Amino acid sequence: MDLKMTGGNSFNSNKPTVKNAIRERMNFLIARQGIVASNVANASTPGYISRDLSFSGQLKKAGVSLNTTNKMHIQGGNNSLNKVGKVTYDETNMRDDGNSVKLDQEMLKLNEIQLNYRLMTKLFTKYSAMQNLALQGNR
Repeated sequence: MDLKMTGGNSFNSNKPTVKNAIRERMNFLIARQGIVASNVANASTPGYISRDLSFSGQLKKAGVSLNTTNKMHIQGGNNSLNKVGKVTYDETNMRDDGNSVKLDQEMLKLNEIQLNYRLMTKLFTKYSAMQNLALQGNR
């Protein structure tokens, strides 16, 4: 599922904006929830390896990059930003049947995803309210 946010005809998904960064983060959270839910559903499947989705690269996809305004600033490495939502496999603590799903950790991940999604929703609501306030001016 890809989240689409409407906001007028001038919307350009390649332009680095707060709205694009929020949309990319929400899309990442939706995808991660699907992977974690799959882990929970396969908790008793023999040989199933637990998976997760990493956030690295989402800022670059949203058009956000590290910027240095002074020659004394540390240069940001692009290596960590080149990956876009990398799927990782957790083969630690395998059970005898070859399954690596740990339900307690998966439940914590689902809670983290829910809290982050709620935060992104609130950020988008506040961002939209600020835009509306700026457009209305002193009426």
